[in-house]
Amino acid sequence: MIKRIAILGDFNPIYSTHHALNNSLREVIKRFDEDIQFDWISTDIFNFKIAFNQLYCGLWIAPGSPYKDMKNVIDTITYVRQNNIPTFGNCGGFQHMIIEYARNICGIFNADHEETNPESKELLISKLSCSLIEKEELLTIVNKDSILFDIIRKENLLGKYFCSYGVNEKYISILKDNGLKLTAISEDGQVRAFEIEDHPFFLGTLFQPALTSTNNHPNPLIVEFVRRSIARK
Repeated sequence: MIKRIAILGDFNPIYSTHHALNNSLREVIKRFDEDIQFDWISTDIFNFKIAFNQLYCGLWIAPGSPYKDMKNVIDTITYVRQNNIPTFGNCGGFQHMIIEYARNICGIFNADHEETNPESKELLISKLSCSLIEKEELLTIVNKDSILFDIIRKENLLGKYFCSYGVNEKYISILKDNGLKLTAISEDGQVRAFEIEDHPFFLGTLFQPALTSTNNHPNPLIVEFVRRSIARK
């Protein structure tokens, strides 16, 4: 039986990051004996109730915001979080997972993104002081009791980006107090990865693991996400 994983995002052929994501998946598939299929589905037509009841065993929230339908992305994230569906979000995916968590777990009902709603009074995602477009950083895993550390098995990892927005520092304590596990930081202490407890795989990274995935060495975060997705009954 084919194991299907949905990629929630608005594929754009001019985005090198989208091609990098696809290339990484072609290599990761070779690591498994299962018949695995990935389907890009636009944010404005994705139906999460049908998708996960009938077709898909996991969700990758792709980079490339602003999305065509931000509300549908947020609603989908709520669904997969509440229903224990393996979920991996990078860049824009990471950002919207933070917004969803802030709105529905932290009670910050107007949590928003500066890129799409700069006038909001609750900008959980704000413009970085220094753009990370086509940049890379050496990151530190600060929580060894995490899925991230279990996968990487060392304290540092390289993160590559195509991004200009990140977590607004003024909300970090609220997110942590409400159970969000911040797992990796930059050299200047900025949040670059998170996950939540009691979920098979709900992991967000501001960096894009596909950008450090190669033919001979597929990124281990992608491999583990696929492994956990296809293991879901």
